[in-house]
Amino acid sequence: MRSLAFVLLALLTVLTVLLHRGASAAAKPGDLRLSAIASELARRQVTIRCEGLSGALTGVRGESGRTEFIGGKPVSVSYLQEGICQTLHAYTRALKAGPSCLLPCEHPLEIAWSVNTIAHESYHLADVRNEAQTQCYALQAIDFVARRLGASPDQARALASFSFDQLPRRMPPEYSSPECHDGGAYDLRPNGAVWP
Repeated sequence: MRSLAFVLLALLTVLTVLLHRGASAAAKPGDLRLSAIASELARRQVTIRCEGLSGALTGVRGESGRTEFIGGKPVSVSYLQEGICQTLHAYTRALKAGPSCLLPCEHPLEIAWSVNTIAHESYHLADVRNEAQTQCYALQAIDFVARRLGASPDQARALASFSFDQLPRRMPPEYSSPECHDGGAYDLRPNGAVWP
């Protein structure tokens, strides 16, 4: 019985490695840009994959993205719903067309949700498992992700402020913490003047 369990574990490990390599090899240019952003936040090389057939921002289980943990450690790939990726790519294209609005002119909540999703999954890839802590870190990274997508500093700050105001109330309770505030336990820049 032990040898069967060992063989199954070995097969699972090989399958995980093959799937990761296949996902990396088949990455689309947009996924590569998103992977670069996530890698900066995770502080290691990671991959973002877009999945799903529809433009939905959440999957059937209500998830916008997911990161698996094996043996207590995060894998190197996160999956975002295709709608999240489409929104991020559309936001990038709109920013390239020229600044016309401080907040995104169209669908600011969808854009905030999508930018938050990649930031959130990036912190899971950085080995943060607690959802409230991960979400607090993600809200503080909205500015960073928006700038990496092409937003000006003022646009990025406006989106970060909008996200901090709008997103927490739309999240399940386990994604919130009283420690998510300027100077709180989850403040990534406790000595900084900028919040989030």
